[in-house]
Amino acid sequence: MTPTDPATRRLSTRDEAKPFILLGAVGIGVMINRLADGAFTHLGWLVQIGLFAVVFSIMAFVEITGVGRAFHKTKPTALAVTTNFVVVPLFAWNLGWLILRDHPDLWAGVILYTLTPCIGWYLIFIDLAKGNMDWGLAMLPIDITLQTLLLPVYLWLLIGKVIPVEPLVLLRSVALFLLVPFAAAYATRILLTRWRGRDFTYGPYKHAVGEVKLWALVVVAAAIFATQPALESAALGNVALIIATITLFFTGLFAIALAVGRTFKLTYADTATLVFEVSARNSEAVIGVAAVAFVGHPLVMLAILLGPIVELPVLIALTRIMLRLRNRWTWPDPPTTLPAMQPRHRGVDPISPPA
Repeated sequence: MTPTDPATRRLSTRDEAKPFILLGAVGIGVMINRLADGAFTHLGWLVQIGLFAVVFSIMAFVEITGVGRAFHKTKPTALAVTTNFVVVPLFAWNLGWLILRDHPDLWAGVILYTLTPCIGWYLIFIDLAKGNMDWGLAMLPIDITLQTLLLPVYLWLLIGKVIPVEPLVLLRSVALFLLVPFAAAYATRILLTRWRGRDFTYGPYKHAVGEVKLWALVVVAAAIFATQPALESAALGNVALIIATITLFFTGLFAIALAVGRTFKLTYADTATLVFEVSARNSEAVIGVAAVAFVGHPLVMLAILLGPIVELPVLIALTRIMLRLRNRWTWPDPPTTLPAMQPRHRGVDPISPPA
């Protein structure tokens, strides 16, 4: 499905229901843990296998080519990179300090959820808000590359101040759940295209991967809490605090991205793209890292998995706000001649869901 297909102009029923399906999976995992009285805590390795499969499916059709296309739009791209990888981590850490400094596991989980930009799903909302789809697609390889390179640094500098963690554990977790799945997914796609042809790879294989993606994540979410130390009732009472913090995070991101677009006189289409490129988060990338680096901290995982419950309705609301601002505010006119952009690649999956 390409970003210009009519179906991408609305969320599928499965995408809309996904946050609540994940929440149900967490509840099932907690229930299994309590009924089994922690009998499955030694099966954490099964979770790691499942997480590898989830990240593999997410990376299966992500392209790394096309970085140069984004730099045809030098100023917007520089603003997006700076906002995503400098402003957002600092904002998330300080917001967590203000609200969650007495709850280190929740603080770490919220920071982890907010650290990495989304891989693809934000394109739906760019399309809904009538943003610049070409630029949004061109930003994908930049976001993937930078989040992979910077995640160990963020974990050491930001998360390490909240929950101590060994640098080698961080590097191993990033390698296992970002670098290796990406390399395996990329190699599989290339080999399968040569062996069975492009029609099969981007047809039946891509459809199968998309089906596996959600349900594998649901199983992993339940298994994580079934194999973690049991959550106390008092800990579960912090759910409202997590949701409130993440809601403030998304509100702040929207205000920051909108202010950046207005201050630097971006067109409406580029500003809308910046808003969703910055606002949408990629929790799948950090679930695997957290599962390895923060064993014995189930609240970290709870905070990460609760993120999409807030993210989806917020992003839907932001599309409506942006469409209203499009008509009510005055925006700079787009340039009369735009730099030539390469055709969109069929391999990019614009509907990869978060978390």
